[in-house]
Amino acid sequence: MKISASEQVQGWLVALPPETKKRVRLALRDLGKNRGDIRALQKELAGWCRLRVGGLRIVYRTLPGKIIRLEYADRRDVVYENFLEVLARKRGQ
Repeated sequence: MKISASEQVQGWLVALPPETKKRVRLALRDLGKNRGDIRALQKELAGWCRLRVGGLRIVYRTLPGKIIRLEYADRRDVVYENFLEVLARKRGQ
């Protein structure tokens, strides 16, 4: 599978400390093989999945053509609330 990342995820990855970045990159490599701590999200985020890497979460979905689109990433305590705000802004445009 090919992995594509939003600008937010790309910037987030760049800003991570080296050891954390290494763990995230390994988790993303496993995600491409459909392995890792993956869960489908529910309620207002149905249709999206999350990848857990320690206290971090990456929200993504699988697109046609075997493409994994990483849409939003942040700490566990804020990721879902912030992602819902991003989605609401996109829908309001």
